[in-house]
Amino acid sequence: MSVLMATAQTASAQAPTLTPYAPATNGIVSQKFDHTLLYTGTVTRFSATGLPSGLTLNATTGRLSGQLNVAGSYHIVIYAFNGTAKSTPLTIDWTVNPLPEGTVGTYYALIDRHDWYNGGYGGSLRITVTKTGTYSGTITRGIHRNPVVGRLETWPGAIDPQGIFTVARRSPYTPLTIDFGLPLGGNSIYGTLREPNGDVIDLDGLKTYTSAGGTPTAYVGRWNTAYELQQEQRGNATYPQGASWATQTISKTGVVTWVSRLADGTSNTFSTDLLVGGGTLAHLMLYGYAGSVQGWQYYDVEDGTTVGNLGWVKSANYTRFYSGGFPLHYLTGTGARYTPPPTLNDMIFGIAAGVNNVSLTFTEGGLAGPYTQVFSLGARNTITFPAGAGNPYGIRMTMNLSTGIVSGSGTALDFIENQPTNSRNGTFSALLIPGREQAVGHFLLPASRASNSQILSGKLIGQEYFVDN
Repeated sequence: MSVLMATAQTASAQAPTLTPYAPATNGIVSQKFDHTLLYTGTVTRFSATGLPSGLTLNATTGRLSGQLNVAGSYHIVIYAFNGTAKSTPLTIDWTVNPLPEGTVGTYYALIDRHDWYNGGYGGSLRITVTKTGTYSGTITRGIHRNPVVGRLETWPGAIDPQGIFTVARRSPYTPLTIDFGLPLGGNSIYGTLREPNGDVIDLDGLKTYTSAGGTPTAYVGRWNTAYELQQEQRGNATYPQGASWATQTISKTGVVTWVSRLADGTSNTFSTDLLVGGGTLAHLMLYGYAGSVQGWQYYDVEDGTTVGNLGWVKSANYTRFYSGGFPLHYLTGTGARYTPPPTLNDMIFGIAAGVNNVSLTFTEGGLAGPYTQVFSLGARNTITFPAGAGNPYGIRMTMNLSTGIVSGSGTALDFIENQPTNSRNGTFSALLIPGREQAVGHFLLPASRASNSQILSGKLIGQEYFVDN
């Protein structure tokens, strides 16, 4: 009897009917999708075949949801069941497009300086986007460095892919939120960083040259750049008065290696990426996280020159080099591609070998006044300084023609006749800058002979010397 009743119930079960459905537009990789199937009748479960990667069907509710992973053409077949009674199939033919052209790749951005968010030291964001829309990388803000992982959100049509992630902070501080976008065809990144009800600061950057499909052959080589104070800081001893410099080598893979020296003597070697448009961005924490330098540099392969701008700040710390720190200020970079003399017999900058044909000029940095030392650049770029009274500062110098780096010292800088105790030991460093045909850099000199006196920075210029007729 029970078997007959079960058979009768099964026979009387009515198959549900699925309401026709098709997405209004093609999908796109990393798009979020959410649709609940409509039907008439009674449904006990749903099933589907041919779903795009990343989508799932809830067998109980009929909800299709997920984030699309793989581009392609999909033939989706869906059934609704009432017990064993099965609906006629709902078929959906749907195309999922790839991410917008140019989205995949590596991006590098600088984050604005902000006293609360990064101690006024700025920051950087580096992320790599995959073809599925996932991204990973690192965010740096002042002394903090955090990993980044997430997934882009995309929409059909001409809409920039967007990303959003949070960075945790220790209690009781709420997480920071970072939103960013990747402009269609722009090979760039823009965005903001904020906390709830707090200030909003910007981030801006570019895609790396190689991940945008470029071959950096034209950029390969060495580029020498001097970074100098802007007019309003010149003569103000609050700021190091010397010129900073960097020699940058660009590899065939687009890696930019910096060997740099700031005007207070701080040396750094680090690597960044060549970016779309022939530039590179740099963010570097200094002085045990008590300062930073941040900015950009561009290389012009047409005329072989460089331009740049670096923001530099230092907080007070216990050293002999500007222990009180100095405010944020900006250095203007100018330079050019550097090629060493091809043979030992070729003179740097085409200077004719001779006697008393080159000079070094020292200014600011605690000197009683500007001083110019003339010396000789002979055959094979041999350097000879005068002896005795002809070289009162006791200057010695070496020049690395492979890199263009100049270094030296003086045993009696700021020597004044009849005031021998005024002189001090000092050092200097500069870089050969083609186009300007100069060595541009800085010297470092204690303010006095006291062992704890502050060490000041002055400017150094080396160039061909002409005797006035």
